[in-house]
Amino acid sequence: MTLAGVRVAYNESALAWVAGPDAVYGRLAEVLLTRSPVSIQGARVLDVGAGTGAASRAAIAAGAREVVAADVADGMLRGLAGRVHPVVADASRLPFVAGSFDLVCAAYCLGHLPDPIAALREARRVGGGIVASAFEAGWVHPAKAVVDDVLAGFGFTAPSWYTQLKRDVEPQVDDPHRLAAAAAAAGYDQVEVTVMPVASGLSTPAELAQWRFGMAHLAPFIQTLAPTDRARARLATVAALEGAPPLVVPMVVLAAR
Repeated sequence: MTLAGVRVAYNESALAWVAGPDAVYGRLAEVLLTRSPVSIQGARVLDVGAGTGAASRAAIAAGAREVVAADVADGMLRGLAGRVHPVVADASRLPFVAGSFDLVCAAYCLGHLPDPIAALREARRVGGGIVASAFEAGWVHPAKAVVDDVLAGFGFTAPSWYTQLKRDVEPQVDDPHRLAAAAAAAGYDQVEVTVMPVASGLSTPAELAQWRFGMAHLAPFIQTLAPTDRARARLATVAALEGAPPLVVPMVVLAAR
């Protein structure tokens, strides 16, 4: 798997991501940073796979002195401002000297990379500690299947980059034991991996639909639909999600140094 498909999809999804998934990832980032192996107060933090900056904003709120947001998709970084410094960079080849940061944060990033261990080695090279997250293996929410089924009726099929990462990459990081082993292989000595359930705050059918419609493997396809079809798809999704449970995410958390 290469990063090319991922980069294009996330660039095309930036606006939809801000309108939907960003709120979910913001809440997840807040909880993730509470498990940092180093103090964030006054720290220099690198947010790898930063996207629209959910973890960057959480780090600033937690007292970080300096935050650099790195991502291969420049379109996702364009809305960042203030004390967050955006940098277009590959997580496996970071353009920073050794020891540039006190903490590296990789929020839901490792499962999108061709070689998660290489990215962990780079994180160890440039940072004193790392806190990273992944979705627990096997986790599903009804909104996922509902949206996929509705959009399939309009011709949607999953893009190849998404199928590849689900099959080849995510299994390396969504199991706590495999993630711990990957961190150890990257050279971290103190490794802790836990699973934490995080309430996202999303509960209504409309909120759940908005979350899924902004995902990077779906949003580019949705943008190709005629406005009337887009509206029909959203209405069908909201109707099908009546009675669905609130979104609670089992987050696999790696804290290492």
